[in-house]
Amino acid sequence: MQFQVPQFLDVEDKIIGPFTIKQFLYITGGVGMGYLSFRLIPVTIIGLIPAFGFVALGGALAFYKYNNKPFVFLIESAFNYIKSERLYIWKRQKKEQTTEITLDLSNFKTTKHAGSMPMMNTGSKLNDLTWSIDVEGKNDVQMQKVHGESV
Repeated sequence: MQFQVPQFLDVEDKIIGPFTIKQFLYITGGVGMGYLSFRLIPVTIIGLIPAFGFVALGGALAFYKYNNKPFVFLIESAFNYIKSERLYIWKRQKKEQTTEITLDLSNFKTTKHAGSMPMMNTGSKLNDLTWSIDVEGKNDVQMQKVHGESV
């Protein structure tokens, strides 16, 4: 038995012409508010400014995406930011001068510890032996170079 898997779940249906229902409502609301502001403000030139603003807001809500999210999320985030309380306090603190501690390494002596490298347990005795010879052999050469002995 085969079932059809729906695709394009994130694409909204075009209900009214080329617009989705949200886009149509945003555009209609913007144009309606623009018309009301134009008709209710007595001076024609001054009435055009808020009318154009309402139409632009409706168009932005319908079509503009910021960071691949609808513009309404940006407006909601801005409103929540303005509404929330913010308290910024900056107090300058003087740093205390720290004294430098010098480390005297003149009496430092290197010592060689026998069997200091841990054995890797790989399961095979031959692998363990090869690994221990490689690692301890390299350490012996390095220790001879440190002490100034010829290799």
